[in-house]
Amino acid sequence: MRRFLILTFILLGSICVFSQTVWEDRVYSPIIKSVKFEKQGVDFSLPVLKLSSTEKILLSFDELSEQTRQYNYKIIHCNSDWTQSELQPQDYIEGFETGYIETHRNSINTIQRYVHYQQAFPTDVMKFKESGNYIIKVYEDGNEDNVVMTKRFMVTEDQVIINAGVKMAHLPSEQRIKQEITVMLENRSIIPFSLPEKNVRVLVQQNGRQDNIAQLKLHQYTNNQLEYSYDTSNVFDAGNEFRAFDFTSLRICSQYVSNFDFENQEHIVRLRPVADRSQLVYTYQGDINGYYFVRNDIDENYELSSDYAWVCFYLQMPQSISTDYYVWGELSNWQCTEQNKMHYDERLRCYTTQIYLKQGLYNYMFMSLGQAGEQKYDISTVEGNHSEANNLYNIFVYYRKSGNNYDSLIGYTQIEYK
Repeated sequence: MRRFLILTFILLGSICVFSQTVWEDRVYSPIIKSVKFEKQGVDFSLPVLKLSSTEKILLSFDELSEQTRQYNYKIIHCNSDWTQSELQPQDYIEGFETGYIETHRNSINTIQRYVHYQQAFPTDVMKFKESGNYIIKVYEDGNEDNVVMTKRFMVTEDQVIINAGVKMAHLPSEQRIKQEITVMLENRSIIPFSLPEKNVRVLVQQNGRQDNIAQLKLHQYTNNQLEYSYDTSNVFDAGNEFRAFDFTSLRICSQYVSNFDFENQEHIVRLRPVADRSQLVYTYQGDINGYYFVRNDIDENYELSSDYAWVCFYLQMPQSISTDYYVWGELSNWQCTEQNKMHYDERLRCYTTQIYLKQGLYNYMFMSLGQAGEQKYDISTVEGNHSEANNLYNIFVYYRKSGNNYDSLIGYTQIEYK
């Protein structure tokens, strides 16, 4: 009997370990729009701040309502794989790990009424004690079960020197379509690299994407330096330059806007139809790597005076029975969901969809996703891959000290291929 109980305990413990929730970067409420989480004062940045610095990260979003609500938050420490770590709040936060979003203001002179919320971190009543991955869980009226969003952010230390480079892939078969990352780590602290394959984890993120984050494999270890190179894990599809459209004005059509309508008390922005460019030669055009910024031509108080519109997209592609297409980028939170999925219009003979967006300048691409449950994002189907394409790569170095039950983020840097 005792042996049976021990085996049952071990089995249940194993189930708990392997069934840990991976915290996602996701918005769950349909009335929450234009969510931004970035370093304060730095456009198009990841929410990464240095431990024990004066840096702040800023969370902002709109609720499509005239009624002000109380939004609470809770901060959770995570491991490098975004499962919750075993640290207790008092281990990683000095002060309070919960609170409420203090700043909220109503929109000004907009057809779509909304309340704009903002909160900077760390706050006056809390600061971070440990580096690593974090989740901020935002919920309504103090009810943790009523979650409206979960957003990822990182707190980093500066304990390792990261020398990184990006170039076209070294294999001849991949040189025209892929980019390759090389990373060299040099210890600048007392952290030992004695067991690097076990204790050190290097992750690379391309632009703001989360679907193709790669864990690099150690190539060699010499003279207290770790080299990550010449491996398939270091190679990324290059993609293409992002497409763009500008509807900072709702009166004057910009280059990629066909016309405006106003129906049922809502703005409608119709973009010009665009075509498959997967087989076209590479053409440089400046972009902002898939991000967007809110602007309008009426008032400099952009956050409160920019209106919303249904933006209509048109992709001239033959109908496919095996592939779905999505409008994709920061505007879709780098995800493919029903909200940004395109549908084939027999009358127009093209794929189309409409997304409710706040006035501004936007980058986007068309992402394809196989049907029948296949979840591999494929940028090549519509956009093509060109090794000349401009991309940002974010490099994260995690370290788990022997005996610890959590991962520290001991280094971060960003490099650009241009």
